Amino acid sequence: MASKAIKLEISFKELLSVLEQLTPDEKILIKKKLESEKVKTWQERFGGALRSLGKQNRKVPTREVEEDVMKAIAEVRRLAQN
Repeated sequence: MASKAIKLEISFKELLSVLEQLTPDEKILIKKKLESEKVKTWQERFGGALRSLGKQNRKVPTREVEEDVMKAIAEVRRLAQN
């Protein structure tokens, strides 16, 4: 059976109404699907981004990175004072 993806825009209240009409087995399938999708916190996403950047920039000397960090900190502090 062929399937086709569609975009559907409904309110959250309407979504809940539709979910209430599902059979218990269908609700269990949705629950399992939602539980299997781990929602990442912003800290986990940020950590992942840092790890990815670290892998891409292995050849950059530590001293250069430290200098860039110090410049960035100084810039943020300068902007915070204004």
